Amino acid sequence: MSKFTRLEWSKQVAALNERIKGFQANPTKEQLEAAIDELRAYAEAARAGGIEIPSRFIAS
Repeated sequence: MSKFTRLEWSKQVAALNERIKGFQANPTKEQLEAAIDELRAYAEAARAGGIEIPSRFIAS
């Protein structure tokens, strides 16, 4: 995994974590939907090969 790829993955995870923290701080339906949308976008990017997930973070 290149440094650039690792940085992009790290940014994606950080954005996902911030969205979840936003929901935890303000558990409204809108925040929940935003967190779910972020999770779906992350999963789709991983599935489509748009992001490379380090192998140690992949469950077997």
